[in-house]
Amino acid sequence: MEKYIVLDIETTGTKPLESDIIEIGAVYIENNQVKDQFNELVKPNEIISEYITGITGITNEMVKDAAPIEVVLPRFIDFCRGLPLIGHNIEVFDYRMLRVKATRLGLKLENDTLDTLIIARKMLWNLPSRKLGDLCNHYGIDLLNAHRAYDDAYATSELFRFLRDEFETKDPELFKPHPLAWQMPKQSPITAKQKKYLLNLCNTHKITLEKEIESLSKSEASKAIDTILREYGR
Repeated sequence: MEKYIVLDIETTGTKPLESDIIEIGAVYIENNQVKDQFNELVKPNEIISEYITGITGITNEMVKDAAPIEVVLPRFIDFCRGLPLIGHNIEVFDYRMLRVKATRLGLKLENDTLDTLIIARKMLWNLPSRKLGDLCNHYGIDLLNAHRAYDDAYATSELFRFLRDEFETKDPELFKPHPLAWQMPKQSPITAKQKKYLLNLCNTHKITLEKEIESLSKSEASKAIDTILREYGR
């Protein structure tokens, strides 16, 4: 595998249907050299919590003028060039989050994937932790800004190089990218309580939503309520 993309994303939470992507970082590797990079903040549809800011360092002020996901994601998919996608825990988190957003926007993202966490769990089972930061310490990789997408992506590319050099000859199949079985998670419909509360907010503040309230999902209704409360109050 001479060409591939190593990526990482930061989000407002861990639920693909409800959480928003706030940063995408990636490097394009060709013959073990970084040939291109992608590093963009994304304006979310919800407020970034203090908890997430504490982890990532990304504030609401930082993303207020960023492009939304419908602008950033097509650029990122073009950047990926249809190449294999590598990441740390990519198969459980990053790829699924990206696929949900792509599907909602009518975009195609069906790249093969390879997960460095899976490799580390099998080949470095004796280590006390296989977290990205701990593996970087194990191999002496500099990770200056942990939980910022580009820095994590670059560190993961270095980690993959070390893992490949040490273990690929021992288990070649483990290092082959593969399609990831995936289907769009089901959305729960808006609850009666949400519908009543949202109707009351819209009537109070004379707001017309872009979609009919009855057609909203539970997560969409939650975001709509949060947005109204943030902009208009109760």
